[in-house]
Amino acid sequence: MLAPERQQQILTLLEERGTVRTIDLAEEFQVTDETIRRDLQILAENQQLNRIHGGASSLIGRPKLQSFSERRLLEVDKKEAIARVALSSIEPGQTFAFDSSTTGFALVSRLPDLPFRVLTNAYAVLDQLVSKEQIELISTGGAYHPKTQTFISGDSYSVLRRHNINCAFVSCIGLDHERGPSEGFAQQAVFKEVLVQLAERVVLLVDSTKFKRSSEYFFASLSDISEIITDSAADLEFVEDLRTRGCTVTIANL
Repeated sequence: MLAPERQQQILTLLEERGTVRTIDLAEEFQVTDETIRRDLQILAENQQLNRIHGGASSLIGRPKLQSFSERRLLEVDKKEAIARVALSSIEPGQTFAFDSSTTGFALVSRLPDLPFRVLTNAYAVLDQLVSKEQIELISTGGAYHPKTQTFISGDSYSVLRRHNINCAFVSCIGLDHERGPSEGFAQQAVFKEVLVQLAERVVLLVDSTKFKRSSEYFFASLSDISEIITDSAADLEFVEDLRTRGCTVTIANL
């Protein structure tokens, strides 16, 4: 791959992630750390990114808001592995809540038609489960946001508060080892914050590319999360750090 092509791909990754690390880029592009540092220096001199310790950040400081359709195409194997493990948490007679994450949707796509209740603010979840005769399906309602395919507003929070939620499955844009999971869309962050506060159990479905990243809006602390399910490509040092902070981390094999 020529340097200009690699540099353009680095900018694309920055737009998606907000920040990138030199060591990760070197592994991703199969080049040396020094090569990536030269790329980042050239892009910084062209005022296309900001250099930070160990990597770079986008000029706007945060990843762009991606549509649900765009997100569904990312890290599919990791999401499927996580969904296979998370499926064991589904039992009849309980109430489960799902956000609009595509990792959560991978789990929803595997749900059996059994007598349990599902609450969600995600159109894709509603569309996927509407034909299941035994599942009691409840939309949290609110105003529809086309790009994220979610229903948002205060009405959603009121519906959540009326139910006894046994387990909430949520995801995030980034997971910081000190501040916890974060979102890039304010209304979604508020929805998840309320959901986390109300659920008896909270399972964070997060693929390994989200580790050591953060977005604009933090919606929970690590102590709020009952279990983190990630994939076997996860940084083991980061996983152990989470565990030393009291987190239960389950690894899904790819």
